[in-house]
Amino acid sequence: MKQQFSIKLSTLICGAALSIASCNLYAQSNANVTVATAPNPMDPVLVTANRAPTLATNVLADYDYIGPEDIEQAGQTSLLELLQRQRGVQISNGYGGGGSGASVFLRGTTNAQSIVLIDGVRSDSAMNGGPTWESIPLPLIDHIEIVFGPQSSLYGADAIGGVVQIFTKDGSGPPKISASTGYGSYGTSVSDASIYGSTEGDQKIRYSLGVSQTLSTGFNTVASNNPYGMTPMTTGYVQNGVTGKLSQEWSKGQVFGFQMIQSRMNSQVPQFNTLDYYNNSNYYNCWSGPCGTPGPQQSQSNISQMGIYTLFSKNKITDNWNSLLQASISNNNGQSIQGPTPYSPEYSPYTNTNQNIYTWQNDISLGTDLLQILGERRTQAVSSYQYNSAADINLMNGYTTVTAPPSAFSQTRDTNSIAASYQLKRGDNLANLSLRNDNITGYGPQTTGAISYGYFFTKEWRTNINYGTGFRAPSFNDLYYPNYGTPNLQPEKSKNTEIGLHYEVGSYEAHLVAFDNSITNLIQGTYTGCPISDTWGCAANVGFAHITGASFGGAAHLGNFMFKGSVTQQNPENVTTDAILYKQAKTLGNASVEYTYQKFIAGFGGTFSGQMQDFSGNDAITNAPYSGTLGGYSIFNLYASYEIAKDWTVFARWNNIFDKQYQLTYGYNTMGSNVFAGIRYAMK
Repeated sequence: MKQQFSIKLSTLICGAALSIASCNLYAQSNANVTVATAPNPMDPVLVTANRAPTLATNVLADYDYIGPEDIEQAGQTSLLELLQRQRGVQISNGYGGGGSGASVFLRGTTNAQSIVLIDGVRSDSAMNGGPTWESIPLPLIDHIEIVFGPQSSLYGADAIGGVVQIFTKDGSGPPKISASTGYGSYGTSVSDASIYGSTEGDQKIRYSLGVSQTLSTGFNTVASNNPYGMTPMTTGYVQNGVTGKLSQEWSKGQVFGFQMIQSRMNSQVPQFNTLDYYNNSNYYNCWSGPCGTPGPQQSQSNISQMGIYTLFSKNKITDNWNSLLQASISNNNGQSIQGPTPYSPEYSPYTNTNQNIYTWQNDISLGTDLLQILGERRTQAVSSYQYNSAADINLMNGYTTVTAPPSAFSQTRDTNSIAASYQLKRGDNLANLSLRNDNITGYGPQTTGAISYGYFFTKEWRTNINYGTGFRAPSFNDLYYPNYGTPNLQPEKSKNTEIGLHYEVGSYEAHLVAFDNSITNLIQGTYTGCPISDTWGCAANVGFAHITGASFGGAAHLGNFMFKGSVTQQNPENVTTDAILYKQAKTLGNASVEYTYQKFIAGFGGTFSGQMQDFSGNDAITNAPYSGTLGGYSIFNLYASYEIAKDWTVFARWNNIFDKQYQLTYGYNTMGSNVFAGIRYAMK
């Protein structure tokens, strides 16, 4: 796989906040309230929930918002770790460091049951399902919107748990330049630079361009309880990214433009020696050959590349009809470079996902209401290569008698979609209705819908109730991977109900949301009833999941202090096996306080999670069983920044200040206590 580009740069507070908000229960009560129409600092405009700009107070879905200031204070934090601090969000890191194999779980669902949009375009791996989080560079992000619950009626397949939309910077006003660089623990450096702005006049040109680079020598990701018998190994990574936008308003209300984002992550991960695992394991008892002498442990390189390229045309057809026509190419490619060892050759398995997405969205204003009609076509092409031949597998494992077919395939899939939604506003009442049909190759039509209603009791108090259905199409791995895929799999289906109570006034806000999500046809790996061989296992519709819970969050701005906090209590149950879903905690939350005085900002925050369950099994070397239980954790962070001169700011962050040792994947370490400091230039 060729590198497409190279960039080189030197580069319990929750309760307090909610209690403060609740002290205002007897605030003014107006029997005839007009729905909010003007923004304020705690009421951002969201796009994701309705596919149209909507004030947060008018959004009926459960949501979270990460603003530019939160990203600026992130330091060496990755996108994954930033999401970990948000309400209702959990993360997993496959190998402990560098982001390789990363997953994000929204309100008890899996990584493959949510979708990611970058500036309105899907970014995911059709091979495994779900996005490749490690390839998205945080320094190039302006803000993030998270919408929970099934959004398939707006966005189609895979939006069972919700949608995360990432926005890069837009250009507006006089030219501005920003740049930052910093250095921290584990030999980590982060640098980025951007320029953005717009011309004046009737035919305005908007532009933005940003580049970033993150380097890290890494830390030991192999824990003492690693079930593969690995020895300690330090692994690092390098991530490069570039994003750009260019558009022109060639006539009033008529805009044509181009936008793109491209990034590359190369992370080192520990690789167990295959001879150790297969020939010295009591599990295999050296069935297929001599046990031999274990070879040296080595690392492997995991390379992930992501690119999105979009042409768009925004057109005001009439005073009440706006059209968006968009054509996008979205790529996600991954490759692992492994070996050689004394017992195995070097080989480079890869997976490539290429998508062409064509969208035509029409927003028609009908008084205070909005009718939205959308047509979309998505073509997916996936190719995978794992081994050149059965001989490679044999040689890697130190065997001479085992045979297996090559692991390679190439497949395509088309999805043709049509959707409509209606957003109604009547005085104190809000209502949304949406319906979508996705016709997918091999599955025929999949119809999803959602209905929601909201009511303003007063200007401060409102409630909402939502019901929606969603589905997830099986990944290409689930369907076609040699010796594992099952072509006749059925899509996962979900039904979700949620009810919310919200309080917002001036500098206070509080949100209580209860949810109930049922998922049928759950796709999991199994070793029974497989169409080819139970030895290799296969994908099957074997489960039924039921996720219930409540989320409570709030914020209060008091003088120089900003308090934020949330807690989510959930029961993510696999009803079929009577067990908690893998890597899902029953309790999670976060809390923070920030102090601002003139040019100085300082903050303290914490994130906590209850116990989780990872996959269990037998140790590869000793054959002793291990439970796969992941202990709960609480981690705390400090950050500060100071404007030393006009446009110049120094900043520092101390993550995991008490050096909490915890695991997000059984047998792999996460980062201990670490610090990061840097300087930023940003024209105002």
